[in-house]
Amino acid sequence: MDTAAIANSITGVPNTAAGVADAKLADNFDTFLTLLTTQLQHQDPLEPMDANQFTEQLVQFSQVEQSITSNKHLEQLLAMVSTNSTGEAGSYLGKNIEASGKTAMLKNGKAEWRYQLPGVSENTTITVTNDAGKLVYATTGATDAGSHGFTWDGKDRQGNTLPEGAYTIAVNAANDQGEEMMVETFVSGLVNSVRNDGDGVVLMLDDVSIPATSVRKVSEPGLDALQDLIG
Repeated sequence: MDTAAIANSITGVPNTAAGVADAKLADNFDTFLTLLTTQLQHQDPLEPMDANQFTEQLVQFSQVEQSITSNKHLEQLLAMVSTNSTGEAGSYLGKNIEASGKTAMLKNGKAEWRYQLPGVSENTTITVTNDAGKLVYATTGATDAGSHGFTWDGKDRQGNTLPEGAYTIAVNAANDQGEEMMVETFVSGLVNSVRNDGDGVVLMLDDVSIPATSVRKVSEPGLDALQDLIG
């Protein structure tokens, strides 16, 4: 095992970018010392080598090492923040959420979305695609400005019942000038697990992943239905 690997095994340096850079620097420094020792052994006593070059190289190694150490500290800080974020996201477990998104689960013959029209639409088209990107259903949608719900019964354009799974909605709308409108889409469901995929905290609604940053609303299970009942 080389020097860097031994150091990593002792200190527990993770296989991060800084860790890899540190190992490479150790290898390069070992090579530098070997070359320096060999050159000193074979130098001409009457014309010794200029020590300034070696000094400059040592300074460069020191600067690189300081940069790598700073990166290590930054990576450790980010890891701590990520861990804390995952822990905080645990409070979403067992809660109903609504979040920005296009993919929802077809379950028990139903998949639900919500979309927001910024203004009156001349025509609105809703399409549903499966996880392979194949179009399985299309229909027209509401045209009034505001929030609208859309429930799909899981049947394709020929009336065939499709298997349960993740399906993605697309809502296209245009105003009376034929200009495309920016339509927001939302998904909702019960959070059954939380994980960190490296890019951030993700909430799982069955097999659909939702970035925690896209959550717009959180509620207790059954609370929305109770509020609707109360009016």
